[in-house]
Amino acid sequence: MEIAVCICILTAVAVIVYCYMVVCRYRKSIAALQSNLDTVQTDLRMEREKMLAHLKVSKRGFANYSPQRKEILSNELFIQYINYISNKRCSYSEAVFDIPEFGDILDFLDDRQCRAEKKLETKTIHISKNNKILYVNCIIFHDKSFEITIDDITQKEEQAQLKKQLTQNISHELKTPVASIQGYMETLLCNPDIDQEKKDFYIKRCYTQAQRLTNLLYDISTINKLDEAPEMYVGEDVDISIVIDNVIKDLSLVIEEQHFTIKKEIPDTLMIRGNISLIYSIFRNLMDNALAYAGKNITINICCYRQDKDFYYFSFADNGVGVEEEHLNRLFDRFYRVDKGRSRKVGGTGLGLSIVKNAVSFHNGRISAKNREGGGLEFLFTLKKSF
Repeated sequence: MEIAVCICILTAVAVIVYCYMVVCRYRKSIAALQSNLDTVQTDLRMEREKMLAHLKVSKRGFANYSPQRKEILSNELFIQYINYISNKRCSYSEAVFDIPEFGDILDFLDDRQCRAEKKLETKTIHISKNNKILYVNCIIFHDKSFEITIDDITQKEEQAQLKKQLTQNISHELKTPVASIQGYMETLLCNPDIDQEKKDFYIKRCYTQAQRLTNLLYDISTINKLDEAPEMYVGEDVDISIVIDNVIKDLSLVIEEQHFTIKKEIPDTLMIRGNISLIYSIFRNLMDNALAYAGKNITINICCYRQDKDFYYFSFADNGVGVEEEHLNRLFDRFYRVDKGRSRKVGGTGLGLSIVKNAVSFHNGRISAKNREGGGLEFLFTLKKSF
């Protein structure tokens, strides 16, 4: 009897010890699992914070919704965009479903959320309103939740349109000198007995048109580099005064022929950290423009009338004929001509002032044109001391 009791007691103790060992083992496992869970939760929290930070600085409007079309997450830019589109004030991202311009998106959701199949699908639309073009993309997920993103593609569309216009204008501008050269050469080839004076005349005309082609191609190359590869223009220390002197020297014969007077009010040493080729282009194209269109016996004033910690302020003015007010805002447009017939006679490419504007912008400056009170045209622009 006593032996049986002892065996029972020993068995019970063994079971208790075993259970205790099992509990200890599982307690360690649970502690490890809890530690892993805490780590995962911390990582998820950090990832969520990173995603939220990304959405805040993103240039894309974003909103994520449950299958019941309740907001899960949205950023500030999404609210701004739907307010820009809507005629009513929108405080919540769900208001997007009441905006008529999003009707196609709503129809897409109505159709896809009712279907039994589970697959990822997308719908995109363009919304043009208030001079903006917005690209809207909706993605519906397998669980019928979805997200809507909005991108402002106005600038991209404008650039695409500008490139299209530029291509058309280039084609048009190239035709004239090429046709002229072809015509003069055909005349020479078809009339071998033509007198030497006429031969010389046609050869000179061919050379003039070839030079015009060269200038046009150079200007096109400059514009393209400024648009697509500005990093190709390296920075260096540039003395503005010396650059202007070089422009005047290079154009001295034309200046003398047209009886121009140049007045330069620039300090002897006016240094800027910039690109010398583009700085030269600014003053050269402004000078070419004045020589071509201002008239005869003109005085040009070039001055630096102010400077501050960051910028030099310049004026390039003539006392010529000026331009009509309607043309002032378009002077810097590519291939824009106030007088198309006269522009071609003087050999202009139609890109000079556009190059000026882009070169000024490259140096973080601004430029504008206005008619002077006493007559003539004045260009006011700034150049940052170190771009």
